[in-house]
Amino acid sequence: MPQGVVAGSIPLFAGHPSPDLLPIDDLQRIILSAWDAPNVARFLNYGDEQGNRRLIEFLVERLNRAEDLGVSRENLMIIGGSTWGVGMVTQHLAAPGDAVLVDAPSYRDALHIFRDHRLKIRAAPIDDEGIIVADLERSLRKLAAAGAAPRFYYVVPNFQNPSGITMSRERRLAVIELSRQYNFAIVEDDVYSDLRFEGAAPPSFYDLAGGENVLRLGTFSKTLAPGLRIGWLIAAADRIAGFVESGMLRMGGGANPFTAAVVTDYCRSGAWEAHVQWLRGQYERRRDIALAALEASMPAGVTWTRPRGGYFIWLRLPSSAHVDALEERARGQGVYFASGKGFYVDPADGTRQLRLSFSFVPLPDLRSGIEVLGELIARMAA
Repeated sequence: MPQGVVAGSIPLFAGHPSPDLLPIDDLQRIILSAWDAPNVARFLNYGDEQGNRRLIEFLVERLNRAEDLGVSRENLMIIGGSTWGVGMVTQHLAAPGDAVLVDAPSYRDALHIFRDHRLKIRAAPIDDEGIIVADLERSLRKLAAAGAAPRFYYVVPNFQNPSGITMSRERRLAVIELSRQYNFAIVEDDVYSDLRFEGAAPPSFYDLAGGENVLRLGTFSKTLAPGLRIGWLIAAADRIAGFVESGMLRMGGGANPFTAAVVTDYCRSGAWEAHVQWLRGQYERRRDIALAALEASMPAGVTWTRPRGGYFIWLRLPSSAHVDALEERARGQGVYFASGKGFYVDPADGTRQLRLSFSFVPLPDLRSGIEVLGELIARMAA
C-alpha cells in the first residue's frame, strides 16, 4: 500500500495521486527506451551537481514561456523533490536557534523539518486571501525587538497544503515589502500551481520580487509521479551556485541522474504538458464530487474551503466536535483524515479543524467517506 495507507480503509488523509492517474504505460515506454540507449551508463553514474542539463533547459524554457520570468540556466537546479529542497534550503539559510516564519496552518512536513533543525517557528494566521499581514508584521516587530530576526518565511502560496487557499497578489506584495524591510528570505513551495481548475493565477513571489531573495520550489510529484523524486529550485544565480557547491551535491553528483534522464525524455516528448492538462480535469471532477458530498452530508456549523485547484479541502468543526474524538470514531469505521493539530506550531490551535484530500481515493469512497464523517459530526453535535 502507498505511504501510511491501511488496506481496506478510506484514506481521506492521503495527499497522493490516485494510482489510475499515474501515466504508467507512457513512463514504462520512456524507461525502456532510456535503458536501451547507448549512453545509459552515463545516467547510472554520478551526474552533474546542478542536475540534468537538458531537463534544466526544458524547465527554463517552459517557465519563461508560461510566466515570462526571464530566468536562465544559472537560476535553476534539479532537486530530489520539494521536501528534499525544503531540507536543503533550511540547512543553508538557518542555524539551530534561528527563527523562521510560517502560516497558521502550514504544511506539517515542513514544520517537521524545521523542528529537526531546531529552529524557532513563529506562525501568523491566514484567511481566505492568505497570511494576515497585520499579524505577520506584529510578529516581525516582536522578533526584531528581541534581536531574533527571522531567516526566512516558508509559504505554499497556491492551493495551500492544508487549507487549499491561494494567497492574493496584494498579500504577496505586502509580504515582499516586509521581507525587504526586515531582511528575510521567502521560500516559495510552489508544488500545486499546475493543478489550477479555474480563475487566473496570481504572479509568483519570485516574479513579483524580480527574483530578489526568493527561493521557489517546484516538483513533478503532483503532476507526474511522486516516486520519481524529482523537482527543481529557482533562485538567484549566486544562491544556486552555493547549493551546487555544497558537500552533499559534490559528493552525491546531482539529484537522481537516471530518473532525471527519464523525466527529461518524457517532458521533451510533449507528454508531460498533455498529461497535466488532462489531470486538471480529473482533479476538478474529484473536487466537485467532494464539495457536493460535503454540501449533502455536513450538519450545520461545519464550514470548509472551496479550492480552485490542488488536492485539499480544509474543514472547520462546530464547538461541539473535537478532532480527536472524531478521528477515533472515524477510524472505527475505516475512515482516516488528517487532523488539524499537525498543521500548527501549537497543536491546540487545530483541535476543531481537519484536512481532506480528494486526490487519492476512488470516487465512491470519496463520497462515502465524507458521508461517514458527516454522520459522526452530526451525532457529536446532538
